[in-house]
Amino acid sequence: MRNTTMLDLTINDIQGLVIATTELVRNVGKKFIRANSQAAKEVVDLQVGGREIKLAADKILEKQLIKGLNSFGFPILSEETGFIDSGKFKNLLWVIDPLDGSYNFSRGLGPSMISLALWQGNEPVLGVLFNLVTKQLSFGGPKIGAYVEKVLVHVSDREERGQATLCTGFPSRFPIDDPRAVEAFATTMRSFGKIRMIGAAAASLWLVATGAADVYAEHNIMFWDVAAGLAIVNGAGGTFEIEGVNLPERVFSEPCTVVASNGKFNASVSMFDAVRGL
Repeated sequence: MRNTTMLDLTINDIQGLVIATTELVRNVGKKFIRANSQAAKEVVDLQVGGREIKLAADKILEKQLIKGLNSFGFPILSEETGFIDSGKFKNLLWVIDPLDGSYNFSRGLGPSMISLALWQGNEPVLGVLFNLVTKQLSFGGPKIGAYVEKVLVHVSDREERGQATLCTGFPSRFPIDDPRAVEAFATTMRSFGKIRMIGAAAASLWLVATGAADVYAEHNIMFWDVAAGLAIVNGAGGTFEIEGVNLPERVFSEPCTVVASNGKFNASVSMFDAVRGL
């Protein structure tokens, strides 16, 4: 009988979890789209000084995802509810962002995604994303590769920073009202060929995983925003650094600093040293 305190996942375990989670996320996403309720876009809360909105959709999606994950017995971290301890498998953690890109969704501005990940310790196992605009499902992880539907994807081979595209943004918790912080980050951004702000961390990481962009970097982003996307970037052959998260110690309530790339040139969290030093 398996130890219910710790669990080492085999490749067969992971493949089984991929089948179960992709089916869950796709079904939840399609059901949500079919409902097509304008009430889902209702703003039910404003957080972080009014810079972060919460929609009815966040809770609607979260409820269905948690219901589908409870049977596995792993602890769950969700943006809306927080940490749900199962009392078992303490080295594993489901990470849910029911609706990454809530503001995009509320205004029809761009991509918004259901984001689900499984991490083991401080390492990703798998990530699943469902794009509510395109209805595409993507998944991946370091031991399984990365896929958009059934198509295998890979990071870009671009090697020069001056020719690279950086996906970034100013998360709700970024000190955007501090001109020094904005200027410090702008100095870093100037070294890249192109800058794109997508409005959803999961979608930005998806662009890196598929090779459409080369680097993703954000400071003061929450772990649930990036957990699935980082797993998929890893599966697509990319690399990442994350600071401010310690999953074995259950330290994930504070924002973190994240940089993910195709791994072809130097891109690390040190990009934000000037910002963090203010």
